[in-house]
Amino acid sequence: MSDKDYPSLFQQAKNLSKFSWEMMQYIMQNEEKVMFVTDEVFRERMTICKGCDRYDDLQNRCMECGCFLNQKARMVLDGCPLNKWTADQKGWEDKFNDMVNEMNPEQS
Repeated sequence: MSDKDYPSLFQQAKNLSKFSWEMMQYIMQNEEKVMFVTDEVFRERMTICKGCDRYDDLQNRCMECGCFLNQKARMVLDGCPLNKWTADQKGWEDKFNDMVNEMNPEQS
């Protein structure tokens, strides 16, 4: 048995639920800041897409997945179905950490 005294499982579940709710609200209010890559990453992704044989120039769409690339290439956690570019994991982690710090400034 340990000397450490943690909150009850019920309280831990409440804490997680509260954090999840606050995080969803934050994302909804700060969508541009949280969900999208930088303009530089977007341009890099679009350059790759435009050089691909599965790129439909007329509709600016990927013929592999069918997505409209002006939206897909902006999403921080999205990636190319042919693995020509991947989710911006580092960008997401940075955005997530910023989000948590903004939600809980006393813990920064």
